[in-house]
Parts: sequence; structure tokens; C-alpha cells
Amino acid sequence: MQAILALLSDSKFHSGEELGEALGITRAAVWKQLKKLETMGLVIHSVKGRGYRLPAPLELLSSSTLEQYGLPETVALQLKFDTESTNNDAKQYIAMNRPLPVLLATERQTQGKGRRGRQWEGGLAKNLMMSFVWRFESGPSVIEGLSLAVGVAVARVLKKVGVPNPGLKWPNDVQVDGKKLCGILLEMVADQDVCHVIIGIGMNVEMDDKTMAQVDQPWTDLTSRLPQRPSRNQILAELTQELVVVCQAFETGHGMKLYQSQWQAHDVLYNQNITVTSVHQTRHGVARGIDEKGALLMEEDGEIVALHGGEISVRRG
Repeated sequence: MQAILALLSDSKFHSGEELGEALGITRAAVWKQLKKLETMGLVIHSVKGRGYRLPAPLELLSSSTLEQYGLPETVALQLKFDTESTNNDAKQYIAMNRPLPVLLATERQTQGKGRRGRQWEGGLAKNLMMSFVWRFESGPSVIEGLSLAVGVAVARVLKKVGVPNPGLKWPNDVQVDGKKLCGILLEMVADQDVCHVIIGIGMNVEMDDKTMAQVDQPWTDLTSRLPQRPSRNQILAELTQELVVVCQAFETGHGMKLYQSQWQAHDVLYNQNITVTSVHQTRHGVARGIDEKGALLMEEDGEIVALHGGEISVRRG
């Protein structure tokens, strides 16, 4: 599937015969693969006598291109065309005792995980769905607030590619003008004193209404925010660079202290009326930033209370 998509990625017409010769398969087999790509949501134009083409050029993830954009040599790389969940792949990778840190990314994810059990929608070969794994030798005590620092890393990369105003919504959403652009989900695999952290990130690079039809909140993507579609390989490489820096900082045990003020500089809820909902209760107050452990500070009835992550939801109003 990836091979035929790579051939079509230039958005030029390719005949079934040409594609078959390049792949070493029959024209009938070419047709079957194209139909399967269409079931994955890809639009393919078919013109009799000319062949098949994509409506627009497509950039596939590539190890060589990632290296050109500065993917750190110390990071192992696992690229897949199709998978259920990169976070699940990361857990299997950890269990096999393979080299760390590692970046796992895919062109298509069928069971991507969002926060609070939601599914992350990603489409095919247009967005970023990735997991980054780091081994913390000092155990889970040093990673408090790590997901917020990851948000800062994402915001830095977005600024580099030309998004002037990325915002961070506690605990792990990245927004532009109040619309969600990126989600972050951390999972921990602890083994005695050692802690493996899986940093899952889904970023909307080029979304379409059909893919996002089931999403129940305002969303946006990079392509609609920038003069031209940015390189997914560049974003992925630069984001990995930032994640290495973040994880190295947290290894010292003082990570959130370094990122607290940077996170608050992007805080979209600061001084806003908010409603905090959990399984057991709903609370109302005013957002007052975060503390050095990454907890949300809320002023409630004249007192400042610290709210920690977990199964709670925060919204304006």
C-alpha cells in the first residue's frame, strides 16, 4: 500500500500498466490496492486513457527526510504505514527491551487514543500520529507535570513553522484561536525503580470535514493556518528534538520548575471563569495558572485550590 501511494504522491497521472510494472503486480492487483486506499478515505481521480492521480501532492514520512531535518541520531526510529495505535506499539517495543529513546510514527492509525477514552481521528498520510518513549532511571517521581512541558515543546515547534499564537489548555490540549490543533496523551510503564514514559501526540496538519465529522469540539489544522502546507517530516523531526530536551530536563527532578513560566505564557484559561467536571462533582472558579508541579490553580470562593490531572475536564464558563 505504501509503495503505490509513494508512486502517486506527485499528483501526476500514472497508468495502471505503469503502476503494475513499477510494483511487479498485475493491473487488477493495482486496482484492488487503489480501491483499498479509497476505503481508507483517500480521494483518487481516475481518467480513462490517462490513469490515476491524487488531487494534490502528498508527503509520506521518510527516515532519510527525517534525518535531513535533524532527527537526533540517538533516537531509534520505527515508521509504519498502518497500525492500531502507536502507543500500543510503544508498549510492545518496551517489552522487547529494544534501544531507547525511540520515535514511533504512522501514516494511519485505526484505534488512536485520546484523553478520557476518546478515539483520536487522524486520516491517512496527512497528519501526525506519533509516540516517543523515554526511560527515566529515577522512577515516576521525576515526571510530575511532564505532559504540560510536552505542550510547551509542541508550541515551540508550531511557532517555528509559522503559527504565531499557539495556546495551551490544561492539561494537555494545544489550541489556536480556541480550536484544538493537537492532543497529548502520556502513558507510564513502570518496572521497579525505572519508569518508561510513552508520549503520544496527535497533530492536525491537514484535516478534512469527513474525517472529523465525529469530533465534538472546535478543531483546526496547520494547513488552514499557514500560507502553504508544512512538511510533516520537518515537524516530526523538530518535535523529537524538543522532546529529547524536555525529557533530559525532567531527569534532573526539576523539570516542571523550568517549564512552569513557559507554559503559563501560553495559558488560554488564565484569569478566565472555568467549570471543572469530574465523575463525582462539578466545581466553578477562576483559573490562576499552574503550580511548579503542573497542577491547575483555581480560585474558588476566595481560596486557591490545586487540581491535579486524571479524569477531570476543564472548560470556560
